[in-house]
Amino acid sequence: MVADRREPELPSLTIRSHHPESTKSIILAAPIINGGMGVGLTGPALAAEITNAGGGGVLTGVALGYPFQRILDKYLDEKPFEANRLALIEWIHDAKTRCDGGFVGVNLMVAVSDFKDLAYTSAKNGVDLIIAGAGLPMQLPEIVSKFPDTMIAPIISSVKAARVMVKKWLSKGRAPDAIVYESIHHSGGHQGGDVEDILGGLHQPEEVIGATRKLLDDQGLTDVPVIAAGGVWDRDDIVRYLSWGAQGVQMASRFLLTMEAGLEFGGAHLFKRLILENDSPTILERSPAGLPGRALSTPFSRRFAFQNNGSIVNEPHDCPSACLATCAKKDAIYCILAHLVEALRDNYEEGLFFAGSNLGVPGLARQVMPVSALMDLLKHGEPAPASVA
Repeated sequence: MVADRREPELPSLTIRSHHPESTKSIILAAPIINGGMGVGLTGPALAAEITNAGGGGVLTGVALGYPFQRILDKYLDEKPFEANRLALIEWIHDAKTRCDGGFVGVNLMVAVSDFKDLAYTSAKNGVDLIIAGAGLPMQLPEIVSKFPDTMIAPIISSVKAARVMVKKWLSKGRAPDAIVYESIHHSGGHQGGDVEDILGGLHQPEEVIGATRKLLDDQGLTDVPVIAAGGVWDRDDIVRYLSWGAQGVQMASRFLLTMEAGLEFGGAHLFKRLILENDSPTILERSPAGLPGRALSTPFSRRFAFQNNGSIVNEPHDCPSACLATCAKKDAIYCILAHLVEALRDNYEEGLFFAGSNLGVPGLARQVMPVSALMDLLKHGEPAPASVA
């Protein structure tokens, strides 16, 4: 017989708008949202199913026009930024339809050239929450001010960043509706700290989560949740982060191991296989965004790894869309957009496969399954070992 594995219910997560003209409040039955991965891994199929299973589904909203044009042959006659906008609108409406008008969020990068347009487009098309990182989204309250029911949350990686964002947004008459903390020691993709901070062990999760919670409480913002990300793989991780003062978690890499992840672009089968088979730690590599990125160790990422001191050679490339405001365009070390799309195309040699620090850790439960099954495991615990009566 199999032992009963049901664990006590996780608490719900409430996010409400602090716009002075809104009374909107959303309650997620499970305190789980997903991170916005890559340029197309978190699409409508994944986001909607997470919402349908009681969590909060979040779309990636960055540079979608490029994979739409290169893989789906859509919006081919549009200029890059217009293609980005049209693709994002399509995904928002698709996700809303799939979850019957339920919660849909969008994850955006402040560092992209069309951040303001993408944020405005997201709000205009009815997203419930915009999560913005890769830079501090100082102007986000003004950008979406006409849409009171679109909630907004900055991504921070340190207490200092949280303090700056709260002070800045309060000065604009708008408190954050949530704060997303991403650990520089655990989260996949771009990190909100330099390599020295990471190697020096600064900004540990327990410290930043607790201090950010206190910062909000001291400002009277007791109803603003802290949502913690990075290193969250199973229910035990969720419970631990909640015990440190978070009200919810954001998970990315684990949601890659679902049937719905990357479905719009073919299913990301190689990415999933690499996660299932990977037995090496993730590495930190250089990015044209000017931030270290955490990725699976592959031929491409190893070429630009930080341990390659003095041996980095810029890769000749075109600049298809001037996507990053901070990028040196054709003089950048490589085109990150092109290599993220190669990951979607199952190109092992040239793909950039961003992933969190759990990858390579032995003993983790790894299996591709539907979102509904994964959410059940996260809410109630992994199956207990079989025992003989």
